[in-house]
Amino acid sequence: MLQKTYSPSIFNAYKICKRQAWLMVRQLNADQNNEFLEIGRLIDNKSFKRQKKKIYLADLEALIDMIIKKDETIYIAEIKKSSKTLESGIKQLKYYLYLIKVKKGINAKGIIKIPKEKISREISLTKQDVEEIEKTLKEMKMVLNSNTPPKLKKMEKICKVCAHFEFCWG
Repeated sequence: MLQKTYSPSIFNAYKICKRQAWLMVRQLNADQNNEFLEIGRLIDNKSFKRQKKKIYLADLEALIDMIIKKDETIYIAEIKKSSKTLESGIKQLKYYLYLIKVKKGINAKGIIKIPKEKISREISLTKQDVEEIEKTLKEMKMVLNSNTPPKLKKMEKICKVCAHFEFCWG
């Protein structure tokens, strides 16, 4: 079960709920008919139709929402459905930037976009971000490679909309 690299979606899940990430690592997939996942897919499909979206980098296990080249700069874009997930979206985007820099040697910038709220925010990867990501990755290896899941922790705003709800509370 030991993994050297975690996908950005698992990294993002871990930052929100360690138990959800533990389930994802074991391929215990979320309810794909969850209304919140469907809303996210709908927003993604309706937004930025002229841009190339959903680029999969197999060696990084990363599904990038969108890549934009502006002047000589490469931007990795992350599209979110609302600013409620802005903080975790920024962390996920910084992890994309980290993977691309460390594994591919490419310095890119990030843009987080929330189409419904007309938010577009540029994100950069700092030395402090790299240190925090590497610390998180070490912690993730211990937690996610454990044979037992992290203890249940009821998070009122998160659990009620989580597509993994049935695994924990069903």
